[in-house]
Amino acid sequence: MTHRDSTVAADGERASTARIDLRAVWVQIHLWLGLTLGVLGAVLGVSGSLLVYDHAIDAWLNPARYRISGATVALPYAEYAQRAASAVGEGARALNIRLPDGEAKPVVVFARPRGEAAVIRRVYLDPATGRVLDAPAGRGLIAWAHDVHGSLLLREYNGRDIVGVVGVAMLISSLSGIYLWWPRRRFGARDFGFRHGFTRSRNLHYTFGFYSSLVLAMLAFTGIAISFPEAARSAVAVFGKRSESPRNFQATPAAGGKSISMDRAADVARELYPNATVIGVGAPSGPGGTFRVALREAGDDGPRPVTQVLIDPISGAVLRTVDRAGQTPGDAFLAYQRPLHEGATLGAIGRSAIFVVGFLPALFVVTGSMIWLRGRRARRRIIAIPDLTPPREEAA
Repeated sequence: MTHRDSTVAADGERASTARIDLRAVWVQIHLWLGLTLGVLGAVLGVSGSLLVYDHAIDAWLNPARYRISGATVALPYAEYAQRAASAVGEGARALNIRLPDGEAKPVVVFARPRGEAAVIRRVYLDPATGRVLDAPAGRGLIAWAHDVHGSLLLREYNGRDIVGVVGVAMLISSLSGIYLWWPRRRFGARDFGFRHGFTRSRNLHYTFGFYSSLVLAMLAFTGIAISFPEAARSAVAVFGKRSESPRNFQATPAAGGKSISMDRAADVARELYPNATVIGVGAPSGPGGTFRVALREAGDDGPRPVTQVLIDPISGAVLRTVDRAGQTPGDAFLAYQRPLHEGATLGAIGRSAIFVVGFLPALFVVTGSMIWLRGRRARRRIIAIPDLTPPREEAA
């Protein structure tokens, strides 16, 4: 072998070793993300699957709150708010009214009992009569799933940020899983199904992991954007123009003066969008709070309407409007994240896919743990086997 051949061989061996080391690093990252934050990811996945069909599941568990006499909103909004507050208790305050959005559903009022630290309660009312259908004091399965998925029941302890961190871990885990699955040779038919000689847990982990990895990566990415909205907006601003967020918009506090009603705020919004349907009214919160009227414009059949009018609670002046016509590409991208996360963008097929995939992180935690434990036991057996190789005799 010439010197050049030996140099090439040595370089190839070093490159091969580097590749093996890189793969080993990613194996460890993938493993420990799954064994630690992956457990929380499994909880988020199961709760997210429940939320895909939250209304259907809630109606099945609590049929009384969906037993309406008609879908037409027949009373003033203030009347629904007053009845809901009375059902919650003396001193309660209605914060938001959610109206039927083209479906036969109850009016839902979010009301806070007396005391700012009190837990917000949902009150369900018949749209046609205003009769209170249910005012549960407990959280219930779906409300619990919302709290788990949004903040892991740690809302007061930066739970939303923790969910975002878990999303980052799931994104890394999903993409690294594709890398580790990728064959080092040419693809074959057996690469896309159960492989002969693999244990059942390894086959389940590899096969379902491959087919769901891109969907899980999408869910992780959109979940990160939802958990860290300001960071997402800053990232989008690097690539293009986006509008200021209406989330933290504040009006100039006015001294004295009586607040307009929810119905007057809705009328102001309708004057701007005469062909739109009001689907929600939020009451002012804090000294600089505004009325927030959500509408569905005619022809907007999207899963989540974006039209919103912010109104001064004292003067009734329009402070800001948000609609699809005024969206920048960056705004549209940000608004697309939640319906994509929920699977609503692809209709029934998308929702079904998200529902199924949401259960898979739990499967991966279990099968990944089994693979790790089996490998750990195998390594221990190898260490326990005594070395019976006779010692080499030293040359005289």
